[in-house]
Amino acid sequence: MTVTLQSIGTIHTPYFALNAPQQPIPNAPGDFWITLNPDYTRALETLQTFNYIYVLYHFNEVTPPIEMLTRSPWAPEIEIGLFASRSAKRPNPLGLSVVKLKEIRGNELIISGIDAYDGTPALDIKPYIGFLDSKEDANNGWLDALPDRKHTMAHALGLAHSHSHNHDHHHEHEPLRHAKKPHSHND
Repeated sequence: MTVTLQSIGTIHTPYFALNAPQQPIPNAPGDFWITLNPDYTRALETLQTFNYIYVLYHFNEVTPPIEMLTRSPWAPEIEIGLFASRSAKRPNPLGLSVVKLKEIRGNELIISGIDAYDGTPALDIKPYIGFLDSKEDANNGWLDALPDRKHTMAHALGLAHSHSHNHDHHHEHEPLRHAKKPHSHND
């Protein structure tokens, strides 16, 4: 079976090359917005009534090989199945992020931080509906079994935290560096 998807627009971020975070960081510095193809502007009607949206996008920079077992950047010492990970290297390289919808200006959606490179093709937008999408019994899967799970979760969420103890994994603890963009929404 062949599946064909059409881009509905472009995601704009301060992330280029390899500096995108592993997950959306709500208060990330820089400008984040989605420019929809003008044909879809009417589809935004009443979307501004939602605080959060799902953004589905194509990881167009991902290259093979795809491995069925992978390692999380938050716990590289543990091998996990690809479908138990958030890796971008997937059979169908689709990204899904929940972001805050700050404002709609014509065919542009101003959003909170998203974990996509500048120029990433947007595939779909759906409203995040609190009573449907927030699950009281949701857990953190294999992450709940990590001995240093609070530290790992702080990394995943991009939160500031101290390293007053030793931990077995190694990762960058410096803030993300962002490249400058020619377009800004800070008018």
